[in-house]
Amino acid sequence: MKRPKSGEYAPFHENYLKLLPPRGTAQSLLRSSFRNAQQVFSALPEEMGDFSYQPGKWTIKQMLVHLIDSERVFSYRILSFIRGDRIALPGFNQDIWMEEVNPSGRTIKDLLKEWKAVRDNTLFLLKQCTEEQSKFLGTASGWKVTSRALFFVIVGHQIHHMNVLHEKYLYNPVD
Repeated sequence: MKRPKSGEYAPFHENYLKLLPPRGTAQSLLRSSFRNAQQVFSALPEEMGDFSYQPGKWTIKQMLVHLIDSERVFSYRILSFIRGDRIALPGFNQDIWMEEVNPSGRTIKDLLKEWKAVRDNTLFLLKQCTEEQSKFLGTASGWKVTSRALFFVIVGHQIHHMNVLHEKYLYNPVD
């Protein structure tokens, strides 16, 4: 599957797509980005899961839930588009969704298992998506977007949050 071209995604998706490595298929990037994230999150002590770098910002576990939720939403959009549904799909407000998230009783390990299941399902969806279906254009959040763009957006969105994790949560300045 080829990478999306300008016009196949909302302008704000460009912020995620520009983070992608210059090479790699949707499948290879979905696999490698998840492995990388799994290594980073698995290495964190469990008590870090409730850490937020400042009041009002998400905890690490909330970030994980957001990544899981977002991938589910993007994957549903892909499924809807490749099945030929032309009904415009609504957006989702991540901040409102997060108000209903309470990951305090969950572990990083547990959240990673859930995310792995979601990623495996995304990969199954990718496997059945033909080149022609990957170009199907649907509407989500009021913007036209192709199925293939969404596979790559999933990866770019994850890279964005991994960058935030490294810059804001795991940053340890040297005195």
